[in-house]
Amino acid sequence: MELPLSLPPPGVSSNFENPQFLGLPVLVTASLCLALLVPFAVARIYARVVVLRIWKFEDYVFCLTCALGIAMIAFSISIVLEGPNGHHAWDVSRDDVTKASLLNILSYWIALGPIFWFLKLALFCFLLNSFTSVRWFKNCVLIGIVITGLVFSTYTIVITLSCGPRSETQTMDYLLALKDAKCTGPNGINAMVANITTTFNAFSNVYLLLLPFPLISTLELHRLQRRGVYIMHGMGLLLCTCSIIGAVFRIKSWHTSDLTGSQIPHTVAIVLEIALSLIITCMPSVYTLWRYYTLPDIDDITTLATPNSKNLSTMTSLHTESRATWRKTHLSIEEMPYRQASVKYKNRPTGDTRMKALPATPLPLNLSSMPPSPRTPNSFHSMHLPIMLSPRTRRDESLRL
Repeated sequence: MELPLSLPPPGVSSNFENPQFLGLPVLVTASLCLALLVPFAVARIYARVVVLRIWKFEDYVFCLTCALGIAMIAFSISIVLEGPNGHHAWDVSRDDVTKASLLNILSYWIALGPIFWFLKLALFCFLLNSFTSVRWFKNCVLIGIVITGLVFSTYTIVITLSCGPRSETQTMDYLLALKDAKCTGPNGINAMVANITTTFNAFSNVYLLLLPFPLISTLELHRLQRRGVYIMHGMGLLLCTCSIIGAVFRIKSWHTSDLTGSQIPHTVAIVLEIALSLIITCMPSVYTLWRYYTLPDIDDITTLATPNSKNLSTMTSLHTESRATWRKTHLSIEEMPYRQASVKYKNRPTGDTRMKALPATPLPLNLSSMPPSPRTPNSFHSMHLPIMLSPRTRRDESLRL
């Protein structure tokens, strides 16, 4: 006689022959999220490497988080398609449950802690890069990184200890560990820590949404950039909504005997949260690419209109010196002549037409000594007020009297 993975609710019978498939929302959501996330991630990496040519610690965090997020979304698809995870628990026979399917469920639950912390770390680094000069904002970001790391690490440790097999590693050992009250019971340690973690996850997303609000008015943005900021905050609001809905479904799942089917709504919320968190950090790079390829870069060699071929000489080449080469030759601060001593220009070629520093002064200057008094104070050119009022002149006048 076949036994179901869990007992069905009253009025419901097990259907081992043709069980209902519940994983379609996960498949559709994960496919759409991957189709959107991959182009956004490529756009960000291309903008940072090719266009801006800037690579910071934030970009390393994003690359690691993006790789983990894409792997987690793909893992969600494989879990739903494999074994009992996409069906009701009472429609799955215990004989059909394999060790690999139970291990995948346990691995998925354990991996949620590190994934959520890396997502928060990527968002915190994204905000810190925008407002890095504000002291209180930087302190709030660092406190948020530390607290989220402690909470999600605690969740990972608790679920590993409470749901892992005790001694052996056979299929029945994994099944007994998952059926244990500490792991899946509504009053178990895993349920309490999971409820606290999902609630804290929703709270941290709201914290990330409200933290930069006082500083947005200080940014000098034009109309298009302000629209982009509003779009990012709209996606942040959607992210908070997904995390709150996921927390509600997660708390409700502990009060049902359906260990597999009750996880489908929570899995959809997790996939949406991963995709939205990564897409938000990519939106400024998408705007950078759009501006780079649509708006002209007006400089000293930019042609704003098609030149008339009649006015061009056939002897001159259309290839001019590039802007980067010109700036390096003429506008480099380190190569400006006045930044160097005058002695260095003695051996310079005479054809150098750039600005020269002043040559060394040939006459010595003695600024400490006073100029000597004139020898002929009675001459016409020397009869000035300082000379007339000098001590020597006043002494001569007194002798005459």
